[in-house]
Amino acid sequence: MENKAMNKLLFFVVMIASVSCILAQAPPAKTPVVFSEKDREFALKYLGETKDEFAKQLAGVSDAQLNFRPAANKWTAAEIAEHIIVSEGTILGLIQGQILKSPENTGDVFRAKDTGVILAITNRSQKFTAPEILKPAARFKTRDELLSNFEKARSQTIEFVRTNKANMRGHFFENPLMGMIDGYQWLLFLNGHADRHLAQLKEVKADPAYPAK
Repeated sequence: MENKAMNKLLFFVVMIASVSCILAQAPPAKTPVVFSEKDREFALKYLGETKDEFAKQLAGVSDAQLNFRPAANKWTAAEIAEHIIVSEGTILGLIQGQILKSPENTGDVFRAKDTGVILAITNRSQKFTAPEILKPAARFKTRDELLSNFEKARSQTIEFVRTNKANMRGHFFENPLMGMIDGYQWLLFLNGHADRHLAQLKEVKADPAYPAK
């Protein structure tokens, strides 16, 4: 009996020691988030969708339709398209010229969700005032100029995404709407911004006073 009791005691001592060792171990390190081929594929697909939508929304639009203003405080279709183009070049320049040249952060950084970034910028219920540098200023006079300049800007963005080898996930920069987000999320923001204003352009075209031709 004594031997049985002693064996049980030793068993419990070993079990307690084993559990204590497990609890004392440091939690496993988080896997670093890096820019992946899956990220690249998603970005290219999303960029392609808004590129096609831009061309679709301006297809066959007349000068009267392009310059129709729904209200005194609202932009025309031409102004919206111009804003999309200017913003695209500005944000891509920020990503390439500043964000990816900042020190890479490989630590445990709070990270917003990618879907949250897209939903935040495409949410038309929240209104924002564009910075002066991004406001329409009649830079492009015709529909063809708008289409060609957007094609040029978007082609540069797509080429950058296709060839980028930098870890966009490791560089962070303050976003005026969402706080600190990584370089890849800035790219999603760029495209979500175009998506947001394409929805605005559709609203202009849906106005009852929008010219028939």
